[in-house]
Amino acid sequence: MIVNKFFFYWIYVIPRNWKFPIAYKGKVLSPEEYQEYWGKWVILDKREALDALAKSLDSYVEDRTIQGIKYSRSPEEIFGINECVMCVFCDDREKEDVWKILKQGGVKIKAWVYDREVFDMWSPGGALIEKWLTAHDITGKDADDIRKNTKQNFEKWLSTIGKDGQNPWSFEMM
Repeated sequence: MIVNKFFFYWIYVIPRNWKFPIAYKGKVLSPEEYQEYWGKWVILDKREALDALAKSLDSYVEDRTIQGIKYSRSPEEIFGINECVMCVFCDDREKEDVWKILKQGGVKIKAWVYDREVFDMWSPGGALIEKWLTAHDITGKDADDIRKNTKQNFEKWLSTIGKDGQNPWSFEMM
């Protein structure tokens, strides 16, 4: 199911019976497994091409061959990217199977990143958070507060992974 709500930064592709996307072969990952194995294929393209790709991948998300997808509504210009970004989530033990599906869908460039690497880039001093702060002209105490809150949000996210009845995933954190 494609979730395209104007008030979300991302457009999502999630299963209709979605409960928890951070799993390998149906088993929810522990925080340690998540940090070791979880990541995403990153695809850059025009929004129209990503809309078409999302439609072609929707059935793979429904049957959980692909755990979930998100993609940006517009180019990521503040990060120096003039295209939209799609993230296709999976466990790295399944990434080559998912790559075959993406390749069949016309994706030609392989770009894999672990979530632990993304967390590092969004942690205090990381490349992405610093570019974001600069692009929004946020400095001083305001910038320090955002860095601190981002770190706390990641720690909270990690602390809930794999615990019964808790779901760290949210549309804007995925």
